[in-house]
Amino acid sequence: MDMNSFLKENNGFPDNRRVQISPCFTENGKEVLWEIRAVSEEEYRRAAEGKVDKWAVLCQLSVVQPDLKDKMLWESYGVDSGEQVLKEMLHPGEYVKLLEAVKHINGFQKRRKVWKEQAKN
Repeated sequence: MDMNSFLKENNGFPDNRRVQISPCFTENGKEVLWEIRAVSEEEYRRAAEGKVDKWAVLCQLSVVQPDLKDKMLWESYGVDSGEQVLKEMLHPGEYVKLLEAVKHINGFQKRRKVWKEQAKN
């Protein structure tokens, strides 16, 4: 076995994706796409420690654009965190759409498929 395959530079994390989340945000008459990314287990664990809503933490970590750490965005929605601003910005169905995209890029959909196959056998 070649250990080079397991080195960080060869990890093969998914590329960032641009996804359609909400028609409420437009620029020049066109819907603005959101950019999401995969996060490492360690990054997620550190951020989620002590938090109740772990999915909100994962969403906040995964969203690259819009920048959920932007204080101007927080002030606009009257909140003080990226997790809260997401919940204020999006309608429930849009939040679920974002969550599904975040789950997918972070590997949860693949795991679900494996679990279903294992349950069948």
